[in-house]
Amino acid sequence: MTRWQKNAAWALTLYALVVLMLRFTSGEGWGTSLLVALVVTPLALWMGWLRRRTNEQAREWGRRRVRPWPEERRR
Repeated sequence: MTRWQKNAAWALTLYALVVLMLRFTSGEGWGTSLLVALVVTPLALWMGWLRRRTNEQAREWGRRRVRPWPEERRR
């Protein structure tokens, strides 16, 4: 699968799970669940992307750090 196909599959799966969860846990109708899931799905995907990006940047920052941490200087 290409990257685009994987992203589309994740988005559709997440959308379906959110719809089902909203429909059967809150007792809302199908229409409300479908509309709320349209808002929640891109937000959840963006939050996952933001978390992944932040972790990658932290990893890069830690790899480039030259000075030792303050705890290591006291030893």
